[in-house]
Amino acid sequence: MSAIDWQPDYEAAVQAAVAANKPILLELYMDTCGHCARLHKETLTDAQVIDAVNSRFVPVRVEGRSRMDLVKKFDVKGAPTTLILSPQEVERHRFVGFQSPAEYLQELGKI
Repeated sequence: MSAIDWQPDYEAAVQAAVAANKPILLELYMDTCGHCARLHKETLTDAQVIDAVNSRFVPVRVEGRSRMDLVKKFDVKGAPTTLILSPQEVERHRFVGFQSPAEYLQELGKI
């Protein structure tokens, strides 16, 4: 696979996660965040990361300022924040900040 199959929005991701019985990978980022851009450019384009995310999760990427309801709901304090949620939107794991591909895969392996 050449890219992560991001869902169009959070609500669509929840519906897809329930239907597929897969956890949600929610990345909250900010357009002006350098670490967010680096994560998107260096880590989320890595072939192993793409494969792991697409095969195990329903991924969705959301600009935090456009969805302050999600920022508040999940008590997000910084960007980027990656949350792993059950299909019922219960947080199972989170990691904050830039992660190299190897570090990102290690975090995904904790689920």
